[in-house]
Amino acid sequence: MKHIITTTLILAAGWLSASAQPAPVKNAAKAVFSLTTFRADGSILESSHGVFIDNNGTAISDWASFVGADHAVVIDASGKKMDVEYLIGADEIYDVAKFHVAGKTTGATLATTPSTAASNVYLVGYAVKQPEIISTKVKTTETFMDQYPYYIIDMQVPDNMKSCPFVNEKGQVTGLYQQTKTYEIHATGAQYPASFTATGMSANDPVLRLTSIPTAIADDLDQAVIGLLLTNQVSDSAKYARTVDQFIRKFPDSPEGYSSRAQFYVNHNNFDAATQDLETAIKKSKEKDDAHFTYARLIYQKEIYKKDIPYEAWTLDKAMEEAQKAYDINPLPVYRHLQAQILYTKGEFQQAYDHLMSLTTSNLQKPELFYEAAQCKSMLQAPKQETLALVDSAISHFSKPYTREAAPYFLARAGLREEIGEYRKAMADYNQYDTLMVGRLGADFFYRREQCEVKGRQFQQALNDIELCTQLMPREPLYFAEKASLQLRVNMKKEALASAEQSIALDPEYADAYLVKGMAQIQLGNKKAGLETLSKAKELGNEQAQSLIDKYK
Repeated sequence: MKHIITTTLILAAGWLSASAQPAPVKNAAKAVFSLTTFRADGSILESSHGVFIDNNGTAISDWASFVGADHAVVIDASGKKMDVEYLIGADEIYDVAKFHVAGKTTGATLATTPSTAASNVYLVGYAVKQPEIISTKVKTTETFMDQYPYYIIDMQVPDNMKSCPFVNEKGQVTGLYQQTKTYEIHATGAQYPASFTATGMSANDPVLRLTSIPTAIADDLDQAVIGLLLTNQVSDSAKYARTVDQFIRKFPDSPEGYSSRAQFYVNHNNFDAATQDLETAIKKSKEKDDAHFTYARLIYQKEIYKKDIPYEAWTLDKAMEEAQKAYDINPLPVYRHLQAQILYTKGEFQQAYDHLMSLTTSNLQKPELFYEAAQCKSMLQAPKQETLALVDSAISHFSKPYTREAAPYFLARAGLREEIGEYRKAMADYNQYDTLMVGRLGADFFYRREQCEVKGRQFQQALNDIELCTQLMPREPLYFAEKASLQLRVNMKKEALASAEQSIALDPEYADAYLVKGMAQIQLGNKKAGLETLSKAKELGNEQAQSLIDKYK
């Protein structure tokens, strides 16, 4: 029981018997429900109350009960249990939420004008039979957001009436009871949570993301599609699946829902269900080219990323067939691009190349097209200079100063230049990649650049890079062995010995480290120990060790 401690006059409050209840107030009790939220394991998270504000399942309640919830149910005043389908909006500051349940409901009317100071109000509790109703008066009324009332009321409230509604003498809902840490009773105006609406951006609302219960799909189709895309990006798969089902229920004739659910099914290896949804999307779609394209794209992705999971009906030939249907209906460049990617995956590199080059005059991204054409040339074993020319073309479509988007193309060109022996130019491309990707590179990149720098006889730069590798991955013996080899090459004999020993300490079975250590020992004048170390390298499988033993023995 909460007791009021205040120096102001405490206004009378009392429980009303069923016979003393005003008829409109008694009718409002039919709209009050109990709310229970659950964790993912099925255990109860919170228990609360709320009130329906229409006959179609729309309800308002507190927000805190939903935080961390996986699902929720309500039980109405007749004892009927209903699942919470989705949340429409929430505000954690005022602790209110609006949501929807599955089923018909008995709703109460919202007050059109705020209750004023000293006016009569009734706190309506929940019960299947004879709910408690407490009469009281408003102490003060404040306004927030320039339009919504916020009430302070002097009274005593049982602990089991969390988020129950206050109604006026007409039985209209005027506010929701808020449990607070003070002795005053607060109520947020019911008009505020009732005003919540869903938009395409609701899925990205940081408050609504605190629960796994789905967010409402907007009433406008375009906004709903945006919401579906955002939900896929910011939510877990279970929440996304429930959102897609909600979208399909709301827009049963829209292909977007079926296509989205098909992608979900593919992600979970349910290809039969995905096929059914994709074929439904084609039937429902007015723009059938897009539906065929989606079908082709999902088959292609499955064959790329899940080829080890057999599904006889989906093949690259089937993907090509669907992509061709899309192109025949509407010859968009993106459809032909997918065809080129399918052809490449099938090993038909010349046809893929021809498709790609035909698209270089289209509105598609030119760098990607030229780079993919370069990959085709590489697979056709064309001269390296032809492949390099295509990567040059890809880079030429970026303007200076370069952005991170250009980084992969500089890395690709660096590798090609290194292959044909243009080490200085390759290093310039590696450096440009480093500049564009600053702060995002790992030891593998610096090791790759170090190898090129060694070939270009830029030993100081190489030493810097291999040192960076050992700092980034101090438990990797390869980098210490490479560091030792490079130090030995520039006559840093003692340093080479120390680096080799570090490598061996990390991996006592690493043959290459013993090889470098043995050479360092020999060059430092300890020939006997060096030969023994080389023998250890041979014993561990190093094929170069025997020739060095023969040379120095």
